[in-house]
Amino acid sequence: MTRPGPWLWITLLTLVSCQGGPASREPFTWETGEELLRRGIFHAIKTPPEYIVLEGYPLEYRDAIASGIDTARDFFGNCGPVRVYILGQTNGEVGTASARQEFVDEYCRLRLENAHPGYEDDCLDGPGKRLIDVASSGGQEAYLSIVIFTETPYAELTFINANDWGVNDLPIRGIHEYTHVFQHVYPEAAGWLTEGGAVFFEAWLGSQNGWVDFPQAMRRSMSNAQEGRAAGRGLNDMEYVRDLPEEMVPYHRNIAYDMGVWAVTFLISCSRDGSIERFRDEFYPLLRENGWQQAVALYAGTEDIAEFYSTFERFLGQPLESQMKLLEKIKR
Repeated sequence: MTRPGPWLWITLLTLVSCQGGPASREPFTWETGEELLRRGIFHAIKTPPEYIVLEGYPLEYRDAIASGIDTARDFFGNCGPVRVYILGQTNGEVGTASARQEFVDEYCRLRLENAHPGYEDDCLDGPGKRLIDVASSGGQEAYLSIVIFTETPYAELTFINANDWGVNDLPIRGIHEYTHVFQHVYPEAAGWLTEGGAVFFEAWLGSQNGWVDFPQAMRRSMSNAQEGRAAGRGLNDMEYVRDLPEEMVPYHRNIAYDMGVWAVTFLISCSRDGSIERFRDEFYPLLRENGWQQAVALYAGTEDIAEFYSTFERFLGQPLESQMKLLEKIKR
């Protein structure tokens, strides 16, 4: 099961259901940005994601990532706007000097041209330069950032040094990051719910295409989740909606991703028929109507989030083979 790079980056940022509408036009302030994050901003659009690839970087990596993104789009709908940036080393070099400059210029173009007055960022020497620096260092990253300070907010999906990933990992990472676009059509939710949901869909949708062995991936996640549990950590430690607490960094993957994917699977199984499509169509709108804590409780049929946590904790205490039987309760 894939593990993306620095997760969700916020450039004061924004994130609505593909069934929602565009944000209302109003003067931009940081308070406006905060409110947009709380209610969601993306919507259904006709335009597919736009791909920007470093000149000279093999297009096969773009095609593999795009296959995952398209798989997620087929399931969630075409949300956006979305720009996808793909770069990395070829024969130890990150393109030519002119190719690097052209890539950074295009990355920064909308940030510079469409920024609300007074909210222009130093993109060329800041975020743009960082992309090249990470690629040159050999770093591997996959993440979503959402640019909110432009006239039309948009999502950036960035993939750095995809050439170092396995052939099946490329589309899976595409699924994971696009799932975040869909999620943030709706209001912000807890880190375990956001990352756990993205891991669930990368594994489940990936398995539909032969990219992932779903049961094997879930076994691995349970093992990792139990490591975090043994350290005394649980879902309530990953309730951040934007900034991960520094003390939780060592446990982020074990809890937000691996325990999170099982919590989302558990939540899906609590519905009347265990339908994954029903979860997509009915759970996420509850976030807008009720906030994430009440939405979880309502969907799970528990009194509150505390009861959901305690019920899930009892599930975590079961033998692995009993836990694996939960997968038999979910269906498309």
